[in-house]
Amino acid sequence: MAAVLLVDDVMIARYTLRLFLERGGHAVTECSGGDEALPVLTGGRFDVLVTDVWMAGGDGLQLIRRVKEAGMTVPIVAVTGGAPRAPQEFSADEAQKAGADRVLMKPVGLDELLRAVAELTATRQAGMRGGLR
Repeated sequence: MAAVLLVDDVMIARYTLRLFLERGGHAVTECSGGDEALPVLTGGRFDVLVTDVWMAGGDGLQLIRRVKEAGMTVPIVAVTGGAPRAPQEFSADEAQKAGADRVLMKPVGLDELLRAVAELTATRQAGMRGGLR
């Protein structure tokens, strides 16, 4: 089980992703934007950050950059449906440039999301056992 911080400004998308994650046995904390999420992330212990890329209230790209600039090592899954007037591929490229460890395209499937979280938490745990933080 992983502690997941889930960030999405669209309530139905956040609800669906939360259900997927909980079905996979994960504990989920929700935020509706990057501005809300950053203090929650710095004040808690999370194994994975799952964030939408384009949001009101502090977008996911900005959140990803701020997490990386702060030196946080939490693995990041970026979820995107594309940017306004831009294809999904543009959003995926931008999320990777910002520092996302995985980028998933909407609509995200249950297995796809759970696999990304499992892979990232396994990699992080292996790194911690090897002395990385």
